[in-house]
Amino acid sequence: MAWASSDIPNGGAAPSEAVPDSAPTEAAPSDIPSSDNLDTASRLVNISTRGYVGSGANQQLVGGFVLKGTPGGTKTILIKGVAQYMEGADGLTSSDLLDNPKLQLQDAFGKIVAINDDWKTAQDLSSVASSDQSTFATSYSATTLQGSAYDSYRNELNNHDGAAAMLITVPLLTSDEAASLFGNAAYAGYNLFTAVVSSSSGSAGIAQVAIEDLDRTGDYSSTAKLVNISTRGYVGSGANQELVGGFVLLGQAGMSKKLLAKGSAQYMLGADGLTSSDLLSDPQLKLQDIVGNAVARNDNWGTSGSLESGDTASVFSTSYDVSGLPGSSYDLYRNELDGHSNASAMLINLPMMTSDQAQSLAGNSAYAGYALYTAIVSGDGSTTGVAQITVEDLDRE
Repeated sequence: MAWASSDIPNGGAAPSEAVPDSAPTEAAPSDIPSSDNLDTASRLVNISTRGYVGSGANQQLVGGFVLKGTPGGTKTILIKGVAQYMEGADGLTSSDLLDNPKLQLQDAFGKIVAINDDWKTAQDLSSVASSDQSTFATSYSATTLQGSAYDSYRNELNNHDGAAAMLITVPLLTSDEAASLFGNAAYAGYNLFTAVVSSSSGSAGIAQVAIEDLDRTGDYSSTAKLVNISTRGYVGSGANQELVGGFVLLGQAGMSKKLLAKGSAQYMLGADGLTSSDLLSDPQLKLQDIVGNAVARNDNWGTSGSLESGDTASVFSTSYDVSGLPGSSYDLYRNELDGHSNASAMLINLPMMTSDQAQSLAGNSAYAGYALYTAIVSGDGSTTGVAQITVEDLDRE
């Protein structure tokens, strides 16, 4: 997926639409930093999306993300395209899952940065034409995960040789690179990437794309951050064919993070050859907490949503109103939704867990300061088509 320069905000404000997204890969990470090492900032540290990967056009799982930090700096991330370890989750069987996912990382212009088919085997770009390679093309190896801090990531991949993964350090744009690539030096410190999960064998099934922040300790106000995440995928009418995007927040216990979550489709018309008939006509969005209870719902963004009678309300259930986005700094988010009344969205403050909440909900008070949420996009009235789920950090400065 190629990005337009309009995906990067003017004057350093956040990109609006962006890439296609993520949910926690499983539980909260085991490498939990002490709260003594965190400043008052909070951030997105894990993003992943589960969706259907088919053999047809535009049926890949396309997950994009925006990084923001110091111009010329770097960010170390682990990117995964996985499937089989989800067996048993939400009733998924082995036959429901993609048998052999492959992973491709692209830059903002759709050029290839790195590829991987099986995580234990490093791959170079010798099979990729030089004209298709990114200026950020680099070598990597997911097998070099070292030290106890990375045990949880490596152990998750063990016994799943068919999973795809890459441990990679990506650069943030310098002023010269920003001016050269995007025509605006103000974009220095940003970079935009897209991870594409497809089938290595031509088969179809459920898969997950995940991005892990491996620089999650220390001063959060000075290190590079994940500030925009979104995933494009196919929403079907069958069981487990929703677009399921989750994310992990990390900050101080009891803090909150302001986010804009969107389930959209029609504004992608024309992107990568998508036609109106390819797109989900009426996406609806549901936000769940770590135990699957409902935090909020929305069907059409201009109307505040409410929980349904069958929902179990989350302890974090709250009110929101995306039509009330205030101030000029939010113009670009509101304007993107104008003209697409069927898009779903919610502007919402989400809390980090306190010690008591972490013990009650996650079974471990050491998870205080984390928060794990899942956003689910489905079709209203069992409609089907390509959709996108996006999470924007509105506290990014």
